[in-house]
Amino acid sequence: MFRHHPRTALAALLVAGLALAGCSRGEALESGGTVEPFAEPVTITNCEREATYTEPPQRIVSMNDHVTETLIQMGAGDRIVGMGYGEQNDVLPEVADQFHAIPSLADEYPTWEQIVDLEPDLVVAGMRSAFDEKEGRSRDALEAAGINTFLFSEYCGEGFPDLSMLETDFSQLGRVLGVEQGARDLTDRIRAQLTDVRTALDAAGVTGIPTFFYDSGEAEPMTIGGVGIGQLIGEYAGADNIFSEGDKPYPKTTWEVLGERQPEAIVVLDYGATSAEDKIAYLRAQPIMATTPAIRDDRIVVVPLADFFESSRMATSVETIARELHPHAFG
Repeated sequence: MFRHHPRTALAALLVAGLALAGCSRGEALESGGTVEPFAEPVTITNCEREATYTEPPQRIVSMNDHVTETLIQMGAGDRIVGMGYGEQNDVLPEVADQFHAIPSLADEYPTWEQIVDLEPDLVVAGMRSAFDEKEGRSRDALEAAGINTFLFSEYCGEGFPDLSMLETDFSQLGRVLGVEQGARDLTDRIRAQLTDVRTALDAAGVTGIPTFFYDSGEAEPMTIGGVGIGQLIGEYAGADNIFSEGDKPYPKTTWEVLGERQPEAIVVLDYGATSAEDKIAYLRAQPIMATTPAIRDDRIVVVPLADFFESSRMATSVETIARELHPHAFG
Protein backbone atom coordinates (compact mmCIF):
# COMPACT_ATOMS: atom_id res chain seq x y z
CA MET A 1 0.00 0.00 0.00
CA PHE A 2 2.89 2.32 0.75
CA ARG A 3 5.94 3.01 -1.40
CA HIS A 4 9.18 4.18 0.20
CA HIS A 5 11.22 6.93 -1.42
CA PRO A 6 14.95 6.58 -0.60
CA ARG A 7 16.62 9.63 0.85
CA THR A 8 18.78 9.97 -2.27
CA ALA A 9 15.65 10.60 -4.30
CA LEU A 10 14.18 13.16 -1.90
CA ALA A 11 15.62 16.20 -3.63
CA ALA A 12 14.35 15.11 -7.03
CA LEU A 13 10.91 14.43 -5.63
CA LEU A 14 10.80 17.83 -3.99
CA VAL A 15 11.62 19.51 -7.31
CA ALA A 16 8.85 17.53 -9.01
CA GLY A 17 6.47 18.51 -6.22
CA LEU A 18 7.24 22.18 -6.72
CA ALA A 19 6.34 21.95 -10.39
CA LEU A 20 3.02 20.27 -9.72
CA ALA A 21 1.73 22.06 -6.63
CA GLY A 22 0.10 24.99 -8.41
CA CYS A 23 1.08 27.77 -6.01
CA SER A 24 4.79 26.91 -6.02
CA ARG A 25 6.25 25.72 -2.76
CA GLY A 26 9.58 26.98 -4.04
CA GLU A 27 8.24 30.50 -4.28
CA ALA A 28 6.92 30.31 -0.73
CA LEU A 29 10.20 29.04 0.66
CA GLU A 30 12.50 31.28 -1.33
CA SER A 31 10.53 34.31 -0.23
CA GLY A 32 10.85 33.42 3.45
CA GLY A 33 11.95 36.95 4.23
CA THR A 34 8.73 38.39 2.82
CA VAL A 35 6.33 36.31 4.92
CA GLU A 36 3.75 38.66 6.40
CA PRO A 37 3.90 38.47 10.21
CA PHE A 38 0.68 38.43 12.17
CA ALA A 39 -0.60 41.83 13.27
CA GLU A 40 -0.65 40.37 16.77
CA PRO A 41 0.99 37.11 17.94
CA VAL A 42 -1.34 34.11 17.72
CA THR A 43 -1.38 31.91 20.83
CA ILE A 44 -3.11 28.54 20.94
CA THR A 45 -3.36 25.69 23.45
CA ASN A 46 -3.20 22.22 21.91
CA CYS A 47 -3.29 19.14 24.16
CA GLU A 48 -2.49 21.41 27.12
CA ARG A 49 0.56 22.84 25.32
CA GLU A 50 0.62 26.55 24.71
CA ALA A 51 2.40 27.90 21.64
CA THR A 52 2.72 31.40 20.23
CA TYR A 53 3.23 32.18 16.54
CA THR A 54 4.42 35.53 15.23
CA GLU A 55 3.98 34.49 11.59
CA PRO A 56 2.45 31.57 9.66
CA PRO A 57 4.71 28.48 9.44
CA GLN A 58 6.20 28.06 5.97
CA ARG A 59 7.77 24.58 6.19
CA ILE A 60 5.41 21.88 7.44
CA VAL A 61 5.97 18.16 7.97
CA SER A 62 2.70 16.21 8.05
CA MET A 63 2.90 12.86 9.82
CA ASN A 64 -0.37 11.14 8.78
CA ASP A 65 -2.38 10.84 5.57
CA HIS A 66 -5.57 12.38 6.92
CA VAL A 67 -3.56 15.31 8.27
CA THR A 68 -1.94 15.88 4.87
CA GLU A 69 -5.34 15.81 3.18
CA THR A 70 -6.76 18.22 5.75
CA LEU A 71 -3.95 20.74 5.38
CA ILE A 72 -4.34 20.67 1.60
CA GLN A 73 -8.10 21.17 1.92
CA MET A 74 -7.51 24.19 4.14
CA GLY A 75 -5.15 25.74 1.61
CA ALA A 76 -1.76 25.09 3.23
CA GLY A 77 -0.68 22.12 1.13
CA ASP A 78 1.91 24.13 -0.79
CA ARG A 79 3.89 24.50 2.46
CA ILE A 80 4.19 20.77 3.23
CA VAL A 81 7.83 19.85 2.60
CA GLY A 82 7.49 16.18 3.54
CA MET A 83 5.03 13.67 4.96
CA GLY A 84 4.89 10.39 6.81
CA TYR A 85 3.22 7.44 5.10
CA GLY A 86 1.84 9.41 2.20
CA GLU A 87 1.51 6.89 -0.61
CA GLN A 88 -1.97 5.54 0.06
CA ASN A 89 -4.00 4.25 -2.85
CA ASP A 90 -7.28 6.02 -2.15
CA VAL A 91 -6.34 9.67 -1.72
CA LEU A 92 -9.29 12.04 -1.81
CA PRO A 93 -9.71 13.10 -5.47
CA GLU A 94 -9.95 16.78 -4.55
CA VAL A 95 -6.42 16.76 -3.12
CA ALA A 96 -4.75 13.99 -5.14
CA ASP A 97 -2.56 16.12 -7.41
CA GLN A 98 -1.08 18.13 -4.58
CA PHE A 99 -0.87 15.10 -2.27
CA HIS A 100 1.23 13.08 -4.72
CA ALA A 101 3.54 16.03 -5.32
CA ILE A 102 4.67 16.00 -1.67
CA PRO A 103 7.71 13.80 -0.86
CA SER A 104 6.85 10.74 1.22
CA LEU A 105 9.63 10.44 3.79
CA ALA A 106 9.14 6.83 4.91
CA ASP A 107 6.87 3.80 4.69
CA GLU A 108 5.50 4.88 8.05
CA TYR A 109 6.81 7.69 10.25
CA PRO A 110 9.95 9.60 9.32
CA THR A 111 12.91 9.50 11.70
CA TRP A 112 14.08 12.41 13.80
CA GLU A 113 16.90 12.97 11.33
CA GLN A 114 14.56 13.02 8.34
CA ILE A 115 12.36 15.58 10.04
CA VAL A 116 15.06 17.97 11.20
CA ASP A 117 16.94 17.71 7.89
CA LEU A 118 13.97 19.45 6.25
CA GLU A 119 14.22 22.35 8.71
CA PRO A 120 10.46 22.54 9.34
CA ASP A 121 8.88 25.17 11.52
CA LEU A 122 5.81 23.00 12.23
CA VAL A 123 5.14 19.26 12.52
CA VAL A 124 1.47 18.25 12.49
CA ALA A 125 0.30 14.77 13.53
CA GLY A 126 -3.02 12.99 13.65
CA MET A 127 -2.02 10.19 16.03
CA ARG A 128 -0.07 10.14 19.29
CA SER A 129 2.31 7.52 17.89
CA ALA A 130 3.69 10.14 15.50
CA PHE A 131 5.38 11.81 18.47
CA ASP A 132 6.84 8.61 19.95
CA GLU A 133 9.40 9.47 22.63
CA LYS A 134 11.11 6.08 22.25
CA GLU A 135 11.69 6.87 18.57
CA GLY A 136 13.28 10.19 19.51
CA ARG A 137 10.65 12.45 17.99
CA SER A 138 8.60 13.52 21.00
CA ARG A 139 6.92 16.90 21.06
CA ASP A 140 9.32 17.97 23.80
CA ALA A 141 12.33 17.05 21.67
CA LEU A 142 11.02 18.76 18.55
CA GLU A 143 10.03 21.91 20.41
CA ALA A 144 13.43 22.00 22.15
CA ALA A 145 14.90 22.05 18.63
CA GLY A 146 12.78 25.09 17.77
CA ILE A 147 10.12 23.16 15.83
CA ASN A 148 6.49 23.79 16.74
CA THR A 149 4.16 20.80 16.93
CA PHE A 150 0.41 20.21 16.68
CA LEU A 151 -1.52 17.01 17.50
CA PHE A 152 -5.13 16.47 16.44
CA SER A 153 -7.05 16.47 19.71
CA GLU A 154 -8.66 13.10 18.97
CA TYR A 155 -5.42 11.73 20.46
CA CYS A 156 -4.98 14.13 23.38
CA GLY A 157 -6.48 11.49 25.65
CA GLU A 158 -9.94 12.94 26.29
CA GLY A 159 -11.85 11.06 23.61
CA PHE A 160 -13.93 12.68 20.89
CA PRO A 161 -17.20 13.74 22.52
CA ASP A 162 -18.60 15.87 19.70
CA LEU A 163 -17.70 17.95 16.67
CA SER A 164 -16.57 20.88 18.80
CA MET A 165 -13.18 19.16 19.14
CA LEU A 166 -12.70 19.09 15.38
CA GLU A 167 -13.94 22.67 15.10
CA THR A 168 -11.40 23.82 17.69
CA ASP A 169 -8.51 21.99 16.03
CA PHE A 170 -9.33 23.25 12.56
CA SER A 171 -9.90 26.79 13.82
CA GLN A 172 -6.53 26.77 15.58
CA LEU A 173 -4.73 25.41 12.53
CA GLY A 174 -6.47 27.99 10.36
CA ARG A 175 -5.29 30.79 12.62
CA VAL A 176 -1.66 29.74 12.93
CA LEU A 177 -1.36 28.87 9.23
CA GLY A 178 -3.13 32.01 8.06
CA VAL A 179 -5.86 30.03 6.25
CA GLU A 180 -8.79 30.81 8.51
CA GLN A 181 -11.37 30.95 5.72
CA GLY A 182 -10.25 27.62 4.30
CA ALA A 183 -10.45 26.04 7.75
CA ARG A 184 -13.94 27.45 8.30
CA ASP A 185 -15.12 26.26 4.91
CA LEU A 186 -13.86 22.74 5.58
CA THR A 187 -15.42 22.63 9.03
CA ASP A 188 -18.75 23.89 7.70
CA ARG A 189 -18.70 21.29 4.93
CA ILE A 190 -18.10 18.42 7.34
CA ARG A 191 -20.84 19.60 9.69
CA ALA A 192 -23.28 20.04 6.81
CA GLN A 193 -22.61 16.54 5.47
CA LEU A 194 -23.11 14.97 8.88
CA THR A 195 -26.26 16.99 9.49
CA ASP A 196 -27.71 16.00 6.10
CA VAL A 197 -27.30 12.31 6.89
CA ARG A 198 -28.76 12.64 10.37
CA THR A 199 -31.68 14.70 9.05
CA ALA A 200 -32.49 12.03 6.47
CA LEU A 201 -32.45 9.32 9.14
CA ASP A 202 -34.62 11.33 11.50
CA ALA A 203 -37.11 12.12 8.75
CA ALA A 204 -37.42 8.39 8.03
CA GLY A 205 -38.02 7.64 11.71
CA VAL A 206 -34.87 5.53 11.94
CA THR A 207 -33.93 3.94 15.25
CA GLY A 208 -30.36 2.87 15.83
CA ILE A 209 -29.37 -0.69 14.98
CA PRO A 210 -27.27 -2.52 17.61
CA THR A 211 -23.90 -2.69 15.88
CA PHE A 212 -20.58 -4.40 16.51
CA PHE A 213 -17.62 -2.42 15.17
CA TYR A 214 -14.95 -5.01 14.37
CA ASP A 215 -11.45 -3.62 14.34
CA SER A 216 -9.33 -6.77 14.54
CA GLY A 217 -8.40 -9.80 16.61
CA GLU A 218 -9.40 -13.45 16.70
CA ALA A 219 -8.58 -14.68 20.19
CA GLU A 220 -9.74 -11.34 21.61
CA PRO A 221 -11.77 -9.14 19.28
CA MET A 222 -11.00 -5.43 19.40
CA THR A 223 -13.88 -3.04 18.93
CA ILE A 224 -14.88 0.62 19.20
CA GLY A 225 -15.44 2.07 22.66
CA GLY A 226 -17.66 4.88 23.79
CA VAL A 227 -15.16 7.74 23.86
CA GLY A 228 -13.59 7.77 20.40
CA ILE A 229 -14.54 9.12 17.02
CA GLY A 230 -16.09 5.75 16.14
CA GLN A 231 -18.79 6.29 18.74
CA LEU A 232 -19.68 9.66 17.20
CA ILE A 233 -19.71 8.18 13.70
CA GLY A 234 -22.11 5.48 14.87
CA GLU A 235 -24.43 8.03 16.44
CA TYR A 236 -24.68 10.06 13.24
CA ALA A 237 -25.09 6.93 11.09
CA GLY A 238 -27.83 5.21 13.09
CA ALA A 239 -25.50 2.42 14.23
CA ASP A 240 -25.81 1.96 18.00
CA ASN A 241 -22.42 0.82 19.31
CA ILE A 242 -22.97 -2.21 21.55
CA PHE A 243 -19.75 -1.43 23.44
CA SER A 244 -20.36 2.22 24.27
CA GLU A 245 -19.28 1.83 27.91
CA GLY A 246 -15.77 2.33 29.22
CA ASP A 247 -13.12 4.97 28.71
CA LYS A 248 -11.09 3.50 25.83
CA PRO A 249 -11.58 4.32 22.15
CA TYR A 250 -10.53 0.77 21.13
CA PRO A 251 -11.22 -1.80 23.89
CA LYS A 252 -10.91 -5.57 23.68
CA THR A 253 -13.85 -7.85 24.43
CA THR A 254 -14.74 -11.54 24.17
CA TRP A 255 -16.80 -13.59 21.76
CA GLU A 256 -18.95 -14.70 24.68
CA VAL A 257 -19.94 -11.10 25.46
CA LEU A 258 -20.64 -10.53 21.77
CA GLY A 259 -22.91 -13.55 21.80
CA GLU A 260 -24.81 -12.11 24.73
CA ARG A 261 -25.24 -8.71 23.10
CA GLN A 262 -26.44 -10.15 19.77
CA PRO A 263 -25.45 -7.42 17.30
CA GLU A 264 -27.83 -6.88 14.41
CA ALA A 265 -25.15 -5.29 12.21
CA ILE A 266 -21.37 -5.33 11.91
CA VAL A 267 -19.05 -2.58 10.69
CA VAL A 268 -15.68 -4.01 9.65
CA LEU A 269 -12.72 -1.64 9.68
CA ASP A 270 -10.58 -2.34 6.64
CA TYR A 271 -6.82 -1.92 7.13
CA GLY A 272 -3.58 -3.77 7.66
CA ALA A 273 -2.38 -7.17 6.53
CA THR A 274 -5.71 -8.90 7.15
CA SER A 275 -8.18 -7.94 4.43
CA ALA A 276 -11.79 -7.05 5.10
CA GLU A 277 -12.80 -10.18 3.19
CA ASP A 278 -10.70 -12.35 5.50
CA LYS A 279 -12.13 -10.63 8.56
CA ILE A 280 -15.66 -11.26 7.34
CA ALA A 281 -14.88 -14.89 6.56
CA TYR A 282 -13.56 -15.34 10.09
CA LEU A 283 -16.66 -13.75 11.63
CA ARG A 284 -18.93 -16.03 9.63
CA ALA A 285 -16.97 -19.10 10.74
CA GLN A 286 -16.74 -18.05 14.40
CA PRO A 287 -19.24 -20.31 16.25
CA ILE A 288 -20.61 -17.66 18.60
CA MET A 289 -20.85 -14.95 15.95
CA ALA A 290 -22.73 -17.37 13.73
CA THR A 291 -25.62 -17.17 16.23
CA THR A 292 -26.01 -13.39 15.88
CA PRO A 293 -28.62 -11.66 13.71
CA ALA A 294 -25.84 -9.68 12.00
CA ILE A 295 -24.27 -12.83 10.54
CA ARG A 296 -27.57 -14.61 9.88
CA ASP A 297 -28.90 -11.59 7.97
CA ASP A 298 -25.54 -10.81 6.34
CA ARG A 299 -25.76 -7.23 7.55
CA ILE A 300 -22.11 -6.25 7.25
CA VAL A 301 -20.63 -2.92 6.21
CA VAL A 302 -16.97 -2.41 5.31
CA VAL A 303 -15.38 0.97 5.99
CA PRO A 304 -11.71 1.90 5.52
CA LEU A 305 -9.97 2.70 8.78
CA ALA A 306 -8.78 5.87 7.02
CA ASP A 307 -12.39 7.09 7.25
CA PHE A 308 -12.39 6.77 11.06
CA PHE A 309 -10.15 9.73 11.83
CA GLU A 310 -10.68 13.40 12.60
CA SER A 311 -11.04 14.68 9.04
CA SER A 312 -13.56 15.15 6.26
CA ARG A 313 -13.43 11.38 5.81
CA MET A 314 -15.54 10.87 8.93
CA ALA A 315 -18.49 12.29 6.98
CA THR A 316 -17.86 9.69 4.27
CA SER A 317 -17.93 6.85 6.79
CA VAL A 318 -21.16 8.16 8.31
CA GLU A 319 -22.87 8.24 4.94
CA THR A 320 -21.53 4.81 3.94
CA ILE A 321 -22.79 3.16 7.13
CA ALA A 322 -26.12 5.00 7.13
CA ARG A 323 -26.91 4.11 3.52
CA GLU A 324 -26.03 0.45 4.05
CA LEU A 325 -28.00 0.02 7.27
CA HIS A 326 -30.94 2.32 6.44
CA PRO A 327 -31.30 2.42 2.62
CA HIS A 328 -34.99 3.35 2.83
CA ALA A 329 -34.04 6.69 4.41
CA PHE A 330 -32.26 7.71 1.22
CA GLY A 331 -34.87 6.75 -1.35
